[in-house]
Amino acid sequence: MRKLLIGSAACAMLALSACSDKGADADGDGKVSNEEAQKELSQGGAVAMKPGLWEVKIKFGSIEAPGLPEAAKAQMTKAMTEMSVKSCLTKEQAEKPGADFFGGDENSNCSFEQLNRSGNKMTVAMTCKPEGGITVASKMDGSFEGESYVMNMEQKTSGTPMGEMKMKGRIEGKRIGECPA
Repeated sequence: MRKLLIGSAACAMLALSACSDKGADADGDGKVSNEEAQKELSQGGAVAMKPGLWEVKIKFGSIEAPGLPEAAKAQMTKAMTEMSVKSCLTKEQAEKPGADFFGGDENSNCSFEQLNRSGNKMTVAMTCKPEGGITVASKMDGSFEGESYVMNMEQKTSGTPMGEMKMKGRIEGKRIGECPA
């Protein structure tokens, strides 16, 4: 679960550098195919993120897990209240991001319902189906600049042994310097 959340943060960070104003659904069928996402990403964007070392913080303000025992819910809430990850965005990645950035890794089996940017605003809706029958539906929207961004996120996870879980949170990314040598 934590890996998938970090993947969502990576999605937001790297997607910001690549989306055009019209969105990725080029054929207008209401779905963003992998080919459409790849084409959208390869076109670059007006507000490209700057290469360097980025810190991404994920904060959850709301976690609903009705099927989870209270002690486990308290432990999960504590662990997921705030997560932070640092990663290096290379010049090559900033200039030509690939579609794999959206789902974190290829094992997440993600598809996109929406991928739009207008000015400094962005909206993404995606569904990931990692192994084990779990489905994670994510919606993110927010604003960004070349060295920072803020995205609101809603995630609904189903297919877990504890039943359905819903989480709402915020992703904040900030460029903190150059990549280590």
